[in-house]
Amino acid sequence: MPSRIFSHLKDKTETMSAYLPYESVYYERIADYYRIIKYGMLVILAAFVLIVTVFCNRDLRPENFRYLFKYIDVDPVATSANYKDIYYNSNQNTAFAFYKGDLAVVGDGKLNLYNIAGNNILSESLESDDAVCDADGKYLLVYKPGENAVSVFNSFSKLYTLKYDYPVISAHAGDGGGFAVITREENYRSSVYIYNSTFKSVYTWRSNEKYAVSSAVSPNGKNAAVLSYAQADGTYARELTVRNISKDKSELTVATVGGMPIKTGFFADSSLYCLYSDGIVFYNKNFDEKESVYFSEEIQLFKVFSDGILLVTGKTRADSVVRYYGSNGEEKFTKSFQYSVLDAKMIDDNIYLLTDGAIYRHDEDGFAAAKAESGANKMFVFDDGNVMLCYDAATKLIKKDEFKFSK
Repeated sequence: MPSRIFSHLKDKTETMSAYLPYESVYYERIADYYRIIKYGMLVILAAFVLIVTVFCNRDLRPENFRYLFKYIDVDPVATSANYKDIYYNSNQNTAFAFYKGDLAVVGDGKLNLYNIAGNNILSESLESDDAVCDADGKYLLVYKPGENAVSVFNSFSKLYTLKYDYPVISAHAGDGGGFAVITREENYRSSVYIYNSTFKSVYTWRSNEKYAVSSAVSPNGKNAAVLSYAQADGTYARELTVRNISKDKSELTVATVGGMPIKTGFFADSSLYCLYSDGIVFYNKNFDEKESVYFSEEIQLFKVFSDGILLVTGKTRADSVVRYYGSNGEEKFTKSFQYSVLDAKMIDDNIYLLTDGAIYRHDEDGFAAAKAESGANKMFVFDDGNVMLCYDAATKLIKKDEFKFSK
């Protein structure tokens, strides 16, 4: 086919050469080549559209295109200093979370999402006044512990609702869209349902001897972890199970005896942690034990991040030790703290601690503090070092330059 096209052009050129000036023949030949390129590009574009439609049709959803225009109405100049003040209704049961750059406020019988300009981009009525949410994955999961349903949202709408015969204990969202829900069944003490990104159940863990306390799906969606326990004689018989749900095979089963199991989960590199009331065990992405850390103080607060876990331990939050461990179990930070720690964040190797009336930041230069009004319920830290605090009725931004080092 291409040889015939170019042969036709050659014959056309020879014919024109006999009757037209050289300049006209030259430009006419260039125009023909551009016409060929144009039609060739149209053919390639048509083939590309066909291939995408056939092989990627599951991902061609209206929401995916809506994300392209998510911030089209946001004034970059007005929001150059991060989020505008956001106003909402809340109470002591209100849950705050950050979901794909938007502030999620769950409480007062509603789910509200606010964008960077302070605009309410989603408002959805809920069946419960004191629901909770998990916003750490691809989807936003909203549920009330003790009730029988979990609702799945994205930034624009409710996508799906899962209903169960027995109360939901907890739900966890994974980065790849998979998620896990802990509940029970008629003949089992505990059941954990693992779903893929299309809300299809792909694996179910069941036990008639143990209670599941935590579950998680790996960032790549291939593995699921379940932490469970049975209590006897004042101790806990604990079991950590990891299963490859893509290959339907067991990857790890560890049975131990000790303190109360609290939480299990995956870091961004797919390595695994297991937190107990008396220590933490770290596993690499092949689920070989990497490091074990033990402590005798009570856990007052813990926060899990993409590459590590932060603990506040001690008799009280006002007389405690703050520790940060990397995903490989290495202790990267330890400091005694005399203020009551209400919230904590780790970003770019900087630790932020919220107290009643101040925010403390520890970086390579030491500790710096910024004053903050009392009564903050939640703290969020941005990449540029600014901090947003959530109060009962509105947010307030603390600028990076407000932090001062003590002399």
